[in-house]
Amino acid sequence: MKSKNFLIPDGIEYYIGDNATNFDRIKSKIIKIYNKYDYTHIIPSIFDSLENLLNLNSTDLDNKTAYILDRSNGNEIGVRADITPQISKVDYQITNGQGNSKFSYMGDILCLSPGPFDRINPFQTGVEHFGNVSKKIDIEIIKLMIDIISLSKQRKIVIELGDLSFINNLLIDLNISEDNRLKLIDLINLKSKIEIKDFFKDLKLSNKKLLLLLNLIDISGDISVLSELRKLSKSFKQDLSNEIEELISISKSINKVSDISQVQIDLCELHGFSYQKGLIYSAYVPGLRKEIARGGRYTAYITESDKKRLATGFSLDVKDILDLSIGRRDAHV
Repeated sequence: MKSKNFLIPDGIEYYIGDNATNFDRIKSKIIKIYNKYDYTHIIPSIFDSLENLLNLNSTDLDNKTAYILDRSNGNEIGVRADITPQISKVDYQITNGQGNSKFSYMGDILCLSPGPFDRINPFQTGVEHFGNVSKKIDIEIIKLMIDIISLSKQRKIVIELGDLSFINNLLIDLNISEDNRLKLIDLINLKSKIEIKDFFKDLKLSNKKLLLLLNLIDISGDISVLSELRKLSKSFKQDLSNEIEELISISKSINKVSDISQVQIDLCELHGFSYQKGLIYSAYVPGLRKEIARGGRYTAYITESDKKRLATGFSLDVKDILDLSIGRRDAHV
């Protein structure tokens, strides 16, 4: 032993005694929930080939993945920042992109440059459903997500629904560089209207598109705001009636789930990995200074027949569930 000092890096926890026991108990309860919903459970390794970790065409995920040199052969391997890409690879190997499949997972991840309220080493769990992606599937997944969050003993869970189709269509129409696209996304997340106006002015972008974006930022609240969204999409000739109807249907279904959940709409909440497309959702509980879970739809991969393998799912940090269940708030910050 070179040093008798016991220093734990910021953002990393050890669980000892009762905390360790409670943590394992919560993990067991989560597995039971997955079994109830008939998900096949997978425990992939935290270390993996870069091919398996970087297969979702996500720039921000690529930047968060740690690289390690394998001295035995001189090749690089990765330490995962998200388990979803590994599950995508598993689905491809098992199904070859055919039919429906659904998997649950659990394990450590490493987050380089975490946010102000994030851990360096979350213990991630979640589910992924591949194949036929529909509102019925997303409703089931959100219900499952609520079941798991309820293990935290919180009496109020807010589900925030959105759809990236509106913003993605706008970003495509703007035809700006990748760097400018990322800058604009940051401004949208901040809902900084003045800076957004300056951004459009500096790049000499369409005033009509600016007005659409500013209106989208203003549309947030309960399910009633979707009537405003329908009017807005018509006035700007955006044919997104199917997406609006899905948001309405999912909102009504989730509002009926339990007396502890309620739904809010926000079309400009773009936090999360850039591989997500279409419907997205986050969950919030009192006392936690970030979302407790997030999820949504994405394209997992392109099959050999050039078809998109669609998927939807969510993930959360089991350590957040433990902290809230024992009354410890933001202990990692």
